[in-house]
Amino acid sequence: MINGSKLNLYIAAAFIMSATLIHAAAKAEQRCSKYTGRCFEWPIIKDGTTLKKISTRGVWSKPDGAGPFPAVVIAETCGGSQPPVDKLWPAYFKSLEYVTYTPRILEEFGEDHCPSLRFVVNNDNRAKMLQVLYSALDDVAKKPYVQKNNIGIIGFSLGAILIRDAGEVKDLKSAGGLQFKYTIPVYGSCTLLERRGDNVPTLIIQAEKEKPKKRKLCLRVRNRDFPNVIYHEIAGAHHAFDDPKFSEIKIDVAGNKMKYNEEAVTKAKNLIENFIKSQN
Repeated sequence: MINGSKLNLYIAAAFIMSATLIHAAAKAEQRCSKYTGRCFEWPIIKDGTTLKKISTRGVWSKPDGAGPFPAVVIAETCGGSQPPVDKLWPAYFKSLEYVTYTPRILEEFGEDHCPSLRFVVNNDNRAKMLQVLYSALDDVAKKPYVQKNNIGIIGFSLGAILIRDAGEVKDLKSAGGLQFKYTIPVYGSCTLLERRGDNVPTLIIQAEKEKPKKRKLCLRVRNRDFPNVIYHEIAGAHHAFDDPKFSEIKIDVAGNKMKYNEEAVTKAKNLIENFIKSQN
């Protein structure tokens, strides 16, 4: 028979053990980044999610003729509506006979650029951004001049991070039941990238002159040899190497050093062209 004091000790021990298990279970639902010091729900959207359709607006580009043409959704950076995502890359894809659509992701939040790093790393915000991109996928697929089952996505910086997020979710679909045929994240973040989602063909393009910790994490991704992932690092390139307004190094809200590099743009174009041709 257990006396009162011992019983109280057993109850206390059981409570502590239970609390420890609950805490461990809660922690297991998160991933904490050594890079940012922040913890994330991971994945940010549950497996098997069909995202709700919302109305989108943005920049369209279409080759001459009736088509149907392959297409690419362009995911903008934290800078929002900037010449690279609105002009440079649409013009490039148009030259390859591709339709492009650049949805105004940040407008959905009433912003024209990322106001802070806290805004960027917020799980709910990034989930909503994915909703915008997958709604854009449906918008593009409805065009009579587009090949419905031949739509990829390319994203830069923030846009590339969103592509990474989607790559961690199994069976993620648009409201119309569609998935991107391939993905191209450019100078994004490799933090927490595990490729636990669908095995979508992916071309990762990174810049050699990214922050050392960021580059180290991306090289770790490269060294894991994920199936259907091609990794390229462009020598001498900085973050935002496709934006001519950064003729001198400037630093963004995340501490990335940004500088334009024409040779890096040409290299990226060649990598992208070879990759998308391999998907047809």
